[in-house]
Order: sequence, then structure tokens, then C-alpha cells
Amino acid sequence: MLFASDLDQTLIYSPKSFRLLPGEPMPAASSIEIYDGREISFMADNAIAKLKKIASQSIFVPVTTRTIDQYLRISLFRENMIPAYGVVSNGGNIIVDGVVDQAWRGQVAMVMDQMCLCPEDMLASFNELCHESWAGPMRMADGLFYYCVVERDKVPLNDIESFAVWAGGQQWNVSLQGRKLYIVPQVVNKWSAVAYIRDILQEKLVITAGDSLLDLCMLEQADYAIAPAHGELWDCYTRGALPIQALKFTKQAGILAANDILDYVDRFAVNGTKPVEYEVCALRNF
Repeated sequence: MLFASDLDQTLIYSPKSFRLLPGEPMPAASSIEIYDGREISFMADNAIAKLKKIASQSIFVPVTTRTIDQYLRISLFRENMIPAYGVVSNGGNIIVDGVVDQAWRGQVAMVMDQMCLCPEDMLASFNELCHESWAGPMRMADGLFYYCVVERDKVPLNDIESFAVWAGGQQWNVSLQGRKLYIVPQVVNKWSAVAYIRDILQEKLVITAGDSLLDLCMLEQADYAIAPAHGELWDCYTRGALPIQALKFTKQAGILAANDILDYVDRFAVNGTKPVEYEVCALRNF
């Protein structure tokens, strides 16, 4: 079994994304990332224990839109458990035993050149819409895609949606996640990288987890998938606009959602198949 999971706001959380209900106690949690001397990412201790158990019984692949350097900041994957494979740069890079897989990176670059509007033209088109009143400087991540920090309440959502439709025709995806806006070539995607690893390892069962539209491709293609009851996909679900039907959601939101995700995956790791009793209890009802 291969378990491929997004990281930020799926398994690991910043303090601003804990989403605890009023009066709900903070679970015991450990810092797993320090940046500029500050502890910026955490994971509940019982979730860490569950993830270690799953990783000991199956193949765990962290999958993230983080750049290579941002991924390497996560101490959990340097000290406590070291995954043999990691998917970073939204699928544009694969790390194998700590080293970037150059064959995969070359393949992505070749297909990107053939299929997608060139990055310079995409950025120029976005700059016609972008304004400093709501968007910070645009950055390129690992030479593959763009992202910027935004003032979420000032973002012209209708204009962004229209731009996203146009960008889709140019083989680029646009995703607004919290305070970050991503513009990513469609060939730079998480599922293609996960499928590449699956084929190398000849794993038959793939389970995935993620919270955003950039995770959607790997949630759609996996054998089973689960998402936290928050984030971009949850927002789509509550609006009746979720573009995938066979997707489970956790009962809890925020940092506690990681426990629901890992409990779900653990049933596969232990039994090898999906237990019947879990069929009817994965959706959080409102």
C-alpha cells in the first residue's frame, strides 16, 4: 500500500490553522518546523505516532507544493522518520533518498515546454490583473510555478475565477489557498509524480489525502481518498461545487483532522482492504 498525503493543512498545521472550537482543548503537539527562530508548524503527538505506525507498515510519501528548501525545513522527516520518496514543488520534483530525481525533473521540463504557455507570458497576463493593494510580489518556485501572498479579503475573486478559466485553456491551474495564490502548469501536478513512484515500487493500492484544488488530481486518481473538513475542497463541497464525487471528508477540522485521516488510512495498512464499517461514517454532516 502507498499512502501519499499533502502536508500543510492536511497533516501539519501552523498555529493560525489549528481551527479549534471554542473551549476545545489544544491537543499535545510537537513543533516540526522552525524558521527564522520561530516554531511555525506543528503536528499533534498522537497523529505523529499514527503516521509512524503507518509508515512502518506501508509506503508513506509526503506530497507538497512546498519548494525543495521549504520541504527540507520539516524536522519530522529529517529526524523522526525519513521517507524514501518525497514529492515537492507540487510534483515538479521528486526526492529519492535525499536526492532530486533528475530524470523526473527533465521529463517534467520537456512536457511543460511542449504543452503549456511559457511562464513569462503567463506572468505578463496575470500582471494585467494583479494590483499591489491585494497581492505581494510574485515568486517563482524551483523554476516551475508562481505564487504570491495575498490579502484574502481584498482579492477580486470574480476576476481571479475568470483568469483561472483562461489560464486553464493555456494548460495552467490557478489555486487560492489561504493567503497564497498559486499559478501552476498543469503538467506540474501531484498525481503524475505519485503515479511515477507507484509504478517504480509496483504498489497496487494508493490512498491519498489533501485539502486543496492542487491536491484534486491525486484524490481523483487514487483508489481511495480523504480530505479534511476545511480548506479549498471543503469550501467547494459546502457550496455544492465539488468536482469529484467519491471523496470522503473527516469528522473534525483543523489540526484534529489529521487524526481522522490517519485513522482512515490505518484501516488499510492493518487489513489491506477497506473495512465495510467505515463506508458510512467518513462524511462530516452539517
